[in-house]
Amino acid sequence: MHSVGRYIDKFNDIFEASDADADRIVSHPVNAFLLVKHLTVDWEQLRRFLEFDVGPAALADIDKHRSEVRFPEAEDIRGAAEGFVRLQRTYKIKTEDFAAGNITGIAKAQALGAFDCYLIGHRLAVDGSHDYAINWLEIALRKWHEEKEDPPAIREADILDWLQYSYYHGGNAWVALELSKKVKEIDPAFPTVEANIEYYEKLLSELPVSAVDAMKLQARPPVAFDLGGQYEALCRGEGVLPARVRQRLRCYYETHNNPYLLLQPAKFEVAHVSPDIFILHDVAFESEMEQIKTVAMTHLQRATVVKAGSAETEFAKIRISKSAFLGEDVDPVIAKVNRHIGYVTNMDMEQAEQLQIANYGIGGHYEPHFDFARKAESKAFTSLGMGNRVATFLLYMTDVEAGGGTVFPRLNLSLWPKKGSAAFWYNLYKNGEGDLRTRHAACPVLSGVKWVSNKWIHEYGQEARRPCGLQSDGFEPDEIDTDS
Repeated sequence: MHSVGRYIDKFNDIFEASDADADRIVSHPVNAFLLVKHLTVDWEQLRRFLEFDVGPAALADIDKHRSEVRFPEAEDIRGAAEGFVRLQRTYKIKTEDFAAGNITGIAKAQALGAFDCYLIGHRLAVDGSHDYAINWLEIALRKWHEEKEDPPAIREADILDWLQYSYYHGGNAWVALELSKKVKEIDPAFPTVEANIEYYEKLLSELPVSAVDAMKLQARPPVAFDLGGQYEALCRGEGVLPARVRQRLRCYYETHNNPYLLLQPAKFEVAHVSPDIFILHDVAFESEMEQIKTVAMTHLQRATVVKAGSAETEFAKIRISKSAFLGEDVDPVIAKVNRHIGYVTNMDMEQAEQLQIANYGIGGHYEPHFDFARKAESKAFTSLGMGNRVATFLLYMTDVEAGGGTVFPRLNLSLWPKKGSAAFWYNLYKNGEGDLRTRHAACPVLSGVKWVSNKWIHEYGQEARRPCGLQSDGFEPDEIDTDS
């Protein structure tokens, strides 16, 4: 019973205030990680105790309930660790501040403990992110000495062993040797410690004295800031549009001569000119968006991307979110929203993909990409029989407290989610060639939850609505730069 009480107390530590807004609490990345850990790692520890107390039958009932409610899985710990690094890299967050739950611009969260920091550092070390792993494991080691838990959730020797592993792979065999000696001092029987010490001593003996001295002088932990490029800068709101673009921005009402829009015209805001990128305001009702999210919850799966050079899809780290394609037969609200998208964009929705719903959680993002199929990906949409993706309509179904913008690195443009508004742009020139300037990305969500609906509109059947150009106005080189 002591174990059960301790498990409940840990949960209450996160939601301790009786008037706390649960959704707002878990919108903080640190609190979200703690909840995922509590429902996975902590639960598995408690489960081992319960096997002896309540028996397999009672545990079977609990496991059945967990499977029905779609609890987090152990793999989500890995996703959270990767998300933390993504957030640190994009938004210039120091590891010490992250571990303290103190992130500038959002509400303070509960601080992480030694075991929490160890889990993150361990996961990063396994995945090869050694600079960040070292930072997290150093903090775990410091907190381990400060907390003095009895019994400790993690052994000091385990923290030191993974720390030496990352220091070695980070290029500092001298620190790795010193840490391995500490492991042996604590636990002479620790697996591999003798072999590690022997290996490091031999390695260092073969290096020039100057190289070893340089290792001794290296900062501990090393600075782990790789601030990325233009994409990350735009996610931080550091982009400024050229004056020639800013002076042409405007807002206007549009009806497309559609009777449906006469009483309530579409509200267009020009966010960029050449290529033209629009923000359409108030394009969906609150009730519609909430119903879409409710329906999508039972269909969400990990999002995929189109595999290069084929029509197949695959999981990839460049896109971390959950998504679902919803047809009009799923719920009447889908047909209603599709209809309205057709009205405000003046495009034929018969030549469009099903509405895609996407949910971005801790560090959820989509790195710079094109929505249209390039020449090397000519087979990407052949099964649809509708041609290439001529336009994108991106509906924001939540406000996002921090992060989560849509950015166009080649245009120096950042768009920020506003519930009920949508971004709209053409992916193709009027001659049907792909417009490389529309390369865009979904920035990592720093705080909050991001829900969007994508409507990808295809070129067939749009000839009367967006006529082809009389001359070639587009090109697509064989190679493009990928560093922006």
